Amino acid sequence: MELRAAVADGLMCHLAILDLRSGLSYRGNMTSERTVHILRHAHSSWAVPGQRDHQRVLDDRGRADAVRMAEEAHAIGSRVGMVVCSTAVRARQTLDLFRRALPQDVPVRFSDELYALGRAAYVGEIDAFVGPGELLLVGHNPTIEDLALHLCEGDETSQRLLRSGVGTSNWLTIDLNAGTSQRGRLRVLLKP
Repeated sequence: MELRAAVADGLMCHLAILDLRSGLSYRGNMTSERTVHILRHAHSSWAVPGQRDHQRVLDDRGRADAVRMAEEAHAIGSRVGMVVCSTAVRARQTLDLFRRALPQDVPVRFSDELYALGRAAYVGEIDAFVGPGELLLVGHNPTIEDLALHLCEGDETSQRLLRSGVGTSNWLTIDLNAGTSQRGRLRVLLKP
């Protein structure tokens, strides 16, 4: 697989899985107090008549994107210590395909709140997480975009990249500023 990297104002983005300063694979040297990863579920089919939105499944494109993004995320070498995933079928299927990128024994908790309650539910999960490792949230838009813009408020580079949208199967890594769980900087944005 060809690895492509791009840097915009020092931010790794769009399949940016190499540390371009050293030429070595990024392995998660953290300078901030905490890191949160956010994964938007992969592309899904439309609901069929009589099917609830919560029951929508991944389509072929979504399954292929999730597998490809798992490989890219694995190359980054994140230190996920806990996963909180929406209970929606498409989010759970995305996580199933993504498991190869995560530590084998990482605990997973499923949350109806990530499906139904918006940004406050995601912020609550971030605030409650104490480690070890890093938190991965698997969920939905428009909440993920809203959350990421909120967390990166004040960082113009992050804001500019996030305003271009967070598509299906996108992986975001946000380093939170020391002493706060509410402000940080987008470090990685992976897109299929």
